[in-house]
Amino acid sequence: MKPITPRVHGVIDYAACAAMLAAPALLHLKGGARTTSAVFAASYLGVSALTDYPLGLRHLIPFPVHGKIELASVPALLLVAALQKGARKRVYFLALAGTVLTVYSLTDWQADPEA
Repeated sequence: MKPITPRVHGVIDYAACAAMLAAPALLHLKGGARTTSAVFAASYLGVSALTDYPLGLRHLIPFPVHGKIELASVPALLLVAALQKGARKRVYFLALAGTVLTVYSLTDWQADPEA
């Protein structure tokens, strides 16, 4: 059994969105890295708000589909990391990709969405 329930996953999602908005300023990332992080935050926020789980605002996206969308973002994060000129920017996006993979692998995607 995987330890992350849909409810806990929702908390993680919204916290990750806030982190993706705050981290670039805290890490002194500028320009495209800051914008790209904000775009990922906005996309994750939109998916989270529309997911059928306890913290979703409109339950339009089934929870397992939410997982597939998140997993599909990993290659994009890896590509963004590879395109970064500075090590700090590269490590930031690699860390985001690793975080998404970790949360994905620990989430029970077959759990009752109300759990």
